[in-house]
Amino acid sequence: MSFANPPEPTYSQDDWDLMQAAYDKAAATLLVKSSTNEEAKIIAETVMTAFNRGNRSVNSLAALAVITAVNAHPAVNGADVEPEKRYA
Repeated sequence: MSFANPPEPTYSQDDWDLMQAAYDKAAATLLVKSSTNEEAKIIAETVMTAFNRGNRSVNSLAALAVITAVNAHPAVNGADVEPEKRYA
């Protein structure tokens, strides 16, 4: 999934680049292959929400997105039972 800046941007190109880097790092960690995957949508939404709240760290944004995706889909971590929800 690519973060594309719209014609009347809310974010600067640097902002988009930072969010894209965080998305790419989280997706690689979870081995997300397509932007149509549910995990890809969760990653993108989490990255943008955290960015909008002031988080500007690629590593922090990516880690939060990974934790959120794993909590949303227990099968991602290979567990047969739903794990306890953890929040960063």
